Amino acid sequence: MPTMKVRFWGTRGSIATPGGATLRYGGNTSCVEVTSDSGTTILIDAGTGANALGKALVEQGYAGRGHILISHTHWDHIQGLPFFEPLFSAGAEWHVYGPRTPRQSLREVLAAQMDYAYFPVALNSFAAKVHYHEIVEGGFSIDDVWIATQYLNHPALTVGYRLEADGASVVYASDHEPHDREAGEGHAEAREGGDAAHIEFLRDADLVIHDAQYTAAEYPTKLGWGHSTVEYAVDVARAANVKTLALYHHDPSRDDEAVDRLIAAARKRASGSDLQVVAAAEGNVIELRGAANAARVTPFLPSSLVEPATNVTEELVLMAGVSANDRAILSAAAKADGIPSVSEVLTEQLVEAVQGGHPSLIFLGDALDGIDPVLLCADLRTLAGYEAKDLPIIIVTDQAKVPEDKGEAAGVTDWLTRPFSLQYARSRMRAWLMRSMLRWRKAALPEDEEARLAAVYRLGLLDTDAEERFDRHARIAAAAFDAPIALVSLIDRERQWYKAHYGFEFSETSRDMGFCSHAILGDDPLIVNDTLRDDRFAENPVVLGDPHVRFYAGIPLHAADGARVGAFCIVDSKPRTLSAAQLRMLKDMARLVEEELEQRVGVKAG
Repeated sequence: MPTMKVRFWGTRGSIATPGGATLRYGGNTSCVEVTSDSGTTILIDAGTGANALGKALVEQGYAGRGHILISHTHWDHIQGLPFFEPLFSAGAEWHVYGPRTPRQSLREVLAAQMDYAYFPVALNSFAAKVHYHEIVEGGFSIDDVWIATQYLNHPALTVGYRLEADGASVVYASDHEPHDREAGEGHAEAREGGDAAHIEFLRDADLVIHDAQYTAAEYPTKLGWGHSTVEYAVDVARAANVKTLALYHHDPSRDDEAVDRLIAAARKRASGSDLQVVAAAEGNVIELRGAANAARVTPFLPSSLVEPATNVTEELVLMAGVSANDRAILSAAAKADGIPSVSEVLTEQLVEAVQGGHPSLIFLGDALDGIDPVLLCADLRTLAGYEAKDLPIIIVTDQAKVPEDKGEAAGVTDWLTRPFSLQYARSRMRAWLMRSMLRWRKAALPEDEEARLAAVYRLGLLDTDAEERFDRHARIAAAAFDAPIALVSLIDRERQWYKAHYGFEFSETSRDMGFCSHAILGDDPLIVNDTLRDDRFAENPVVLGDPHVRFYAGIPLHAADGARVGAFCIVDSKPRTLSAAQLRMLKDMARLVEEELEQRVGVKAG
């Protein structure tokens, strides 16, 4: 039976606390080792616990290659990196992953703690070959391990990790504060939008390693510090149907007996459910056994691996109806990250800006004269263009004023509830901007989506065998345009299905990552000469990974009633252009494919 092993090397939060009072649960700061059944080695965080782990890997002869996932760059999560022995092994190769920040690269941030003033050895003194990878929300793979990422709620930009391998799953959610204050105080029913998303990230995990630094009684004096309570950790794990919860990031003030009392209280709170609660303890190993024939169902996520930090000097943040005090905090948070374009605008100016596709982030306050910010958000979402649909819109208000059921329907991205600190506002702004700066867009749904789908189904072609009458058009197009891939696609509700797929082995892909799902939004051809220069596609998984799409030309395919049911397209792995004559030829070929679609409908009708 395949087994994924999880071992704790550092479980303490904030500062290392070695000594006789912390022997059982440990005094080293955050570090966890995950090993898949095939031997893939992944570290999560590199606090002081990374020192002992590195020595163990060298002794075991496993130091040659591995991966380190950094949740964020506070010292208690990276301070062990300069003492991680495998990085000083010549010939070794390690990959370090961490959150992308607006201005500094991950490498620059990590190098800062090894500056001459603080440490005698510089980052470039590592003998191993070290690769640095910046991430945003999304997903990626390391060998046989699938990893999903999601931003957590912390005063620094922080990422949670969900690892799936061998039919098992583990979630690492350290340094996360409840979005709803009442949830942190032990009210299990408190489910602000951010907390609901957090629960879904934990959903059905075999093991969740969760921040539990405080108790509900302590929480009111720790607001904004970026950590969870034991009660909250239990509540979200129960709501997510988690099998085992490991309480983590133990407060440095707690000795082993104090942690024992927290575990007893947590188990009492979890009683009546199937949730098992343990305390993360240094040296403990948890084995997660998946079914031998378990098939991983990987949800579609945009790739979280991105290019190094993007300059944010051109990012535009707009505010409307935000009080003077809140505006001052948000402006200072933006300035701290080098975002100079933060402006308070009138509602009319805001509408004009969104229609022009310019803002990167919008804050709507509750000081709008007679205007409900939720309703204004809904109005902004109706404006033309994908920018209006994906633009982060944040409402600034009191927690008590957050409506229970209106925000999601109105398209509210998130809530910023008072009171909030400069540090908190800065980290949240970073997360919202990172999402908006991701150069990848899912296609909007056509206005006639249900009627369009009905036309697709009437064709009777979905999931049918290959037919020469379609395959020949794909072969001819590939030869005529010297294109490695040519496709006849039909756009189903959740997928792009290929009736013909020359040069491409898959018969379907997710609609969310499809180019043809963009092509059906209009009657004109969709020509993307270089995907890396197009913000809709540059970080699409099929651009960053196989088949490395750099050029796309798609002609919408129409059913007899005029509905756009799919596209006839050519794809290349290098940028290129089409001449006017070539574009006419591709259109002509698409019309021939449409005739074949009509023949099939005629046969069914007969």
